[in-house]
Amino acid sequence: MVLGGATIALLFIICYFVWSTGSDQNLDLDFSTEYFPKRTIVTATRDFTVPPEVIWKALTNLSNYKLWYPWVRRLRVTNENADRWVRKHSLLEYKIEVGNWFKIQPFLGAPYTNCRFIGLEAPSKMVLEMRFFPFNREVVTFNLTPYKNCVEVNYTATSNSFHNFLTATMFSWRGKEVLRNLGEVLPKIELEADGGVATTASTKFIFDDNFINALIAKALDDGADILNSITEKPVRGKAKSGLIKAKRSGVSPDTTPEALEAVNQFLSGGVAPPISSAPPSVSAKEPDEETLINTFVANALGGDEDPITNIEDRILRSKVKSAVMKAKRSGVVPEIPESPPEPATPSDSSPKQDLKTPPKSADNPEEAIAQAVQAALGGNMDLINSIEDRMLRGKAKSALAKAKRAKG
Repeated sequence: MVLGGATIALLFIICYFVWSTGSDQNLDLDFSTEYFPKRTIVTATRDFTVPPEVIWKALTNLSNYKLWYPWVRRLRVTNENADRWVRKHSLLEYKIEVGNWFKIQPFLGAPYTNCRFIGLEAPSKMVLEMRFFPFNREVVTFNLTPYKNCVEVNYTATSNSFHNFLTATMFSWRGKEVLRNLGEVLPKIELEADGGVATTASTKFIFDDNFINALIAKALDDGADILNSITEKPVRGKAKSGLIKAKRSGVSPDTTPEALEAVNQFLSGGVAPPISSAPPSVSAKEPDEETLINTFVANALGGDEDPITNIEDRILRSKVKSAVMKAKRSGVVPEIPESPPEPATPSDSSPKQDLKTPPKSADNPEEAIAQAVQAALGGNMDLINSIEDRMLRGKAKSALAKAKRAKG
């Protein structure tokens, strides 16, 4: 019975392999598979009208592997030298060097497997050790050979494991899809009129509502990790905030195929203009302090705590951290209004203490201590903690203690 079951399974695998390798044949790709008793070699070659530097950028962008590399559903990294927990698994902090490890999940429910870089020669050769199956090790090599008007990319996957005859059938046959998918995520290229070296097209991205909605829809399908590779902080912040709202409501934002195509090109390494070229509606009004704090808290609960550490205002930074701790304890994500209210102007009739600016102790120390003590009695210790003069800060804390005793 066991032998019969094994025979049926083997026949099923052979039929599946024949069907998969025989379907979707294209003449623009050279693909071959060689089987040996203890080794399987898969080779694919394709020409790209793209400079090698552009292809190399796509190969070294780990956040986009799930967009084009078959059997890479999720990818994780660990930064051993990171001093903060939020940067421990950040792709922005990860350095692509020989010997560095990363983990991949081939499909939903599969365990994460260890992979690493074992050879890097920019921009011509990359060698990876990939494990699409826990007991199978494949050495994957990308070779880039530039010519006058194209770049030949050669993909080779070699498996020397004991189970290579099975894993090659299950995994390696998809090697023909690697270069096809890679070509789809590369940015648009325009050749020079004389047929010389190709140059990248000057793609312009407008970070309007359609682009942000398409970015949110992309993150809902492929995971929030794709947003971590965006270097433009306003775009990344708006996308993460919108992603949190979309997950809470369970409704994906409306988008267009053109916007999705622009997002794919942007994520694959397209050149973006300065943020100032975005429509004025993106940053028309400066949000007030409460909206600003709620935005930081929502992003932190979504996994992006890096902007908090970059807040230069100590008072505001401490308020944000306190609000994050309260939100984590209560489990309530603060609401962010679509159109933030106008900030207070100097002509307001009711003057308010500027909580973002520490009291100027050099001008009037007694007044600074009085302001800090009054704020502390109301439950706000930020003003006292922001006093840089240690002696003055000690006097303020002593005055606070006396005020509490007199009040009690």
